[in-house]
Amino acid sequence: MNPLHLLSTITLAALPLAARCADLVVIHDGTGSVPLGTYYGHLVAGVDQPGVLPDTTFPLASRLKPGRLMDSQLGQGLFDAHWLAHPIFVLGTDPGSFQWLQLHHQTLTELGASGLVIAASTEYVFKDLQAFAGGLSLAPVRGDWLEQKLLSAGISTYPLVVMSDGRITESPASPITKGER
Repeated sequence: MNPLHLLSTITLAALPLAARCADLVVIHDGTGSVPLGTYYGHLVAGVDQPGVLPDTTFPLASRLKPGRLMDSQLGQGLFDAHWLAHPIFVLGTDPGSFQWLQLHHQTLTELGASGLVIAASTEYVFKDLQAFAGGLSLAPVRGDWLEQKLLSAGISTYPLVVMSDGRITESPASPITKGER
């Protein structure tokens, strides 16, 4: 069996169990540990689903705030992203995040990026953003792993993109654009 297919099967089988766990217990937190948000984002992408995920509570709150990255923060590496299969973008449900998503929708789609929503007042506002995302996968973020990494790197604003190589940007480059340069 293809290892990727096996991983997908295991993830799908474990998702209902993981979604029911209100307080997850970390059994290993080493260099190979990664958050599941980028992976289960594809599984909760259906805007026609009646809810978000079992036991996801709102509001989603973050110490990061809507804003712009400083020039010195652009291009810096957030972490060793060898595990990152595709770019992830981080946003909230504020008006600036909606505008940013509209501006970068095509590029994020071309990159196969997944979205992590770190701030949303209600499930309904999250579902509105999910519908607005037009097929891009969005997952609510529970826990503060990514927030801690961003804050430790001196980043306190969103929206932003963490590229597959770990670089941070607020304007992702399309793979087509990169190839043409």
